[in-house]
Amino acid sequence: MLAIILDRRDFRESDQIISCYTKEKGKVELLARGVKKIISKNSAQLEPFSFVDIEIAPGKGIDHLTKVQPINYFANIRNDLQKSLAAGYVVSLLDKVLHVGEKDERIFDLLKGWLEFTNLESSILNLKLLDGFIVKLLNCLGYDITQVSGLELELRKDLELLKNSDWDYVSSLKFGEGESEKLHKFIYNFLVERLERGVVDWGQKIRCG
Repeated sequence: MLAIILDRRDFRESDQIISCYTKEKGKVELLARGVKKIISKNSAQLEPFSFVDIEIAPGKGIDHLTKVQPINYFANIRNDLQKSLAAGYVVSLLDKVLHVGEKDERIFDLLKGWLEFTNLESSILNLKLLDGFIVKLLNCLGYDITQVSGLELELRKDLELLKNSDWDYVSSLKFGEGESEKLHKFIYNFLVERLERGVVDWGQKIRCG
């Protein structure tokens, strides 16, 4: 089963609960026995935003993670501090806003595509890639930010570009002075209002070019 790791948290002495988003079942939480032991073969493959192939066995109360096969560790992201922080933010946000059993292949493809592009992109991370991810994610969740009433024409055009363009085009977008900050603030405030929960401002948390 194809999966992207969202989070891992300690459970008992040597076990962990692994949260991941799968193409087949959406978000799942799995018990990984003995994964905290130094000799565990699976531990290194279960870092957040790793792309893996997993096998699951039914368990009492929670299914068990029985096998992990690495597909893409996204090493270039991990070797760049800002990209690593951004990827960590993205998967942490998904873990926070998605419920177990919530399935949408568009979200899986969105996350996988964003990670692949960020991993291959040679330049420094730019804020447009994070803003674009949030706009596309909101659309998958049923919140079309481009349809907000009373939007200024220029702002609506910028949001439509983020929503409908591929990552290569999003990365190359050029915004006027002050336009990028205004766009980012609107996206962040929209996200907070719709989710009705505290969300860290990725523009403040992560320094982007």
